Amino acid sequence: MRDDKRRRILAAATAVFEKRDFHQVLVSEVASRAGVGKGTVYLYFPTKDDLHRGALEESLERITSDVEAVAGADAPAADVLRRVVGVILRFFWRRPHLLTLAQHYERRRPRRARERRQRIMRAVERVLARHRIGGTAGARRLSVAFLLGLARAGILEHGPADRPDAVAARIVDLYLHGVGGAVRRQRRAA
Repeated sequence: MRDDKRRRILAAATAVFEKRDFHQVLVSEVASRAGVGKGTVYLYFPTKDDLHRGALEESLERITSDVEAVAGADAPAADVLRRVVGVILRFFWRRPHLLTLAQHYERRRPRRARERRQRIMRAVERVLARHRIGGTAGARRLSVAFLLGLARAGILEHGPADRPDAVAARIVDLYLHGVGGAVRRQRRAA
């Protein structure tokens, strides 16, 4: 029963925080959406910041699971990598500040953050290994870090007219073909 309430509260908080910024969210709205009283929310999460952190961690766990799932697809490397980058971009697209916030929260729980990051890294490493991209295991690890760094840049630097899937495609094209190759491919497509 207790775990069920906590899950309902986190699910409600995640849904509300995904739609609005921290200061626009009322704990009473989360409580109502979860079907519990406001006091019950505070029993599980003593502060709104704790509630927000819990919701963010739930979201990051979901992203990690989604990345693992799409990385296992039996498809060409470019397609799988676009899906992986797309999962990450779509979550942070309209909320790039959450990327910084997630990094801040993860410093408080380095073990959990490291485990989540390693799961994502291993999932993408398996894609690269399956498609013989990135050389040795050590080189592949660095290659994965480059791809995730490009995804971070896409989150923070995309333009107002850009769309997540289009940016994911450009990131993967750049990643697989380099700047020169990506530009030549774009010119041929135009």
